[in-house]
Amino acid sequence: MIKEFSVLMGVYYKDNPDYFKQAMDSILKQTVKSQDIVLSIDGPIDGDLLEAVIEYIEKYSEIHPIWIPENIGQGKSFQLALPKCRSEIVFRMDSDDISIPTRFEKQLDYLEKHPNIKLLSSTISEFTDDSENIVTIKKVPETNKEILRLARRWNPINHPSVVFYKSAVLSVGGYQDFYRYEDYFLWVRMLSAGFEAANIQESLLYYRLSQENLKRRMNWKTTVSAVKFHKWKYKIGFSNWFDTYYMIIVMVGIFLTPDFIFEKIYKIARK
Repeated sequence: MIKEFSVLMGVYYKDNPDYFKQAMDSILKQTVKSQDIVLSIDGPIDGDLLEAVIEYIEKYSEIHPIWIPENIGQGKSFQLALPKCRSEIVFRMDSDDISIPTRFEKQLDYLEKHPNIKLLSSTISEFTDDSENIVTIKKVPETNKEILRLARRWNPINHPSVVFYKSAVLSVGGYQDFYRYEDYFLWVRMLSAGFEAANIQESLLYYRLSQENLKRRMNWKTTVSAVKFHKWKYKIGFSNWFDTYYMIIVMVGIFLTPDFIFEKIYKIARK
């Protein structure tokens, strides 16, 4: 099995310190251990969150912090942090999610058996409050062919459970700023460059779903960014005009949909 790999986690001032601890513990208790956990600390943090971050840094030598003076957003902060990862294979982890203990082992095993795959995620379980309270299961297509088809309209990769080859990501420009679409923007550039992707058809991560998550998915700023993103995909020839305008209509429709209706539709769509 692949021995060396890095983990990249972003932290910023709005993160819940208790959730951060749960996320960190889920990394540290993996069946295969990383000796390079990079914390990209996006801007100033204080209080209980700062105490929690320092506690883990001091206790575990494999944790390497990158302190960014100002909050610059996920795309820009990861653009700075990714080159600092010491290994070619990099796992992503969010600061409020929980990886199952065998996540790294299973994804590393898959990559070893499929050397053509440079981008890999999995099914994830979305929960509220407690990881036993599963609200939805977010599935994504398994094969590269299916991923390419879905990517014309929807994000085909679950970013919270992703692992990739650093050199492949950096070769297409790495993470870049694109509000709420930093990950999808990266996947399309990788797929367009010919890199192959896959998704393990097993839930390897618990994704914390909150009201704030849902609201950010349907506010006006996100809608404007979505329209720009889908137009960009059309401009580079990744999506056709029908896919593009279909998605623009869908995104505007989501914005106009009342919150309580959107939440019900979202949960039904995930089942």
